[in-house]
Amino acid sequence: MKDRVPAEELLATSDLRVRSAATAWRHVRAEYVDVVDDILDTLAPSGPYAYTVVPVLEEGREIPTQRIVTTYEEIEHSYRSMHRYAAVVGVRPVTEINGSWYTFVSGLGRGREKETGAEHERPIIVLFPTMGSEGITGELFWGRTQQDTLAGDPADGALAARYAVGAVRATLLDAHRDGDVDTIVELAHPEIQAGLRDYVAGTGTLAELHGVEELRAHLSDFHAHYAVRGIEVVASHLDAWFFFHELRWTVEARKGPEAGAVLRYHTAEYAEVSAAGLVVARIGHGTDPIRIG
Repeated sequence: MKDRVPAEELLATSDLRVRSAATAWRHVRAEYVDVVDDILDTLAPSGPYAYTVVPVLEEGREIPTQRIVTTYEEIEHSYRSMHRYAAVVGVRPVTEINGSWYTFVSGLGRGREKETGAEHERPIIVLFPTMGSEGITGELFWGRTQQDTLAGDPADGALAARYAVGAVRATLLDAHRDGDVDTIVELAHPEIQAGLRDYVAGTGTLAELHGVEELRAHLSDFHAHYAVRGIEVVASHLDAWFFFHELRWTVEARKGPEAGAVLRYHTAEYAEVSAAGLVVARIGHGTDPIRIG
């Protein structure tokens, strides 16, 4: 029988998770104070960065367009622009999941329009990657866009919508394991907004994807470069309108200088799901891949 993992190792892991939470909430509290320089001080000292800017609902579209910025200068510009017109008043979490390299929060976010003083509250989900740094390397924010939820099985009672969202997630996971891009795209809203770490280009930040064709191209490129050997669920949360999970991926490189190498990395992402069972938005991040075996 193997010995237990030493308590020191278990506590070291919890130290990282507690530090990740402290880092994320230090940033949120700086948002409340509404001093942009103080907010910028909560960033990690170096990138790669990944930030979602305020989404814009373009004419003739149902889903807001989500842009992602990846440099310090772009992030600074985004904060100064946003805080000129609006302030973050509060975040009331109902879910908080702290990983060793991220913090995920869902709940209600309240903002104030500076010109009128009007305040608005809505359901939000936000991921703060930290990558073990003393600051955050990203703020990946999404506000709920769909008013209705999946009906689900009436036998599941109050949890029917959550289990229905869970069924969508399970289908997506199986499709990723099988490299079944068609199924993933079929479950996507035509205007899906996605931000996924680009493991093909190796930039260390996110690929910004708008619509099913861009999603298909990204996934096809990924599966052309890697064969998925395994996906394990590390953490999971189901809500009536979204799901969140942290996954451990094991992949084998098919081409390039690492062809034949087995790599492992973690991803953490959330996805909003419509009443039709389609993924409206899918945004997350991931760790650097390491060679195993």
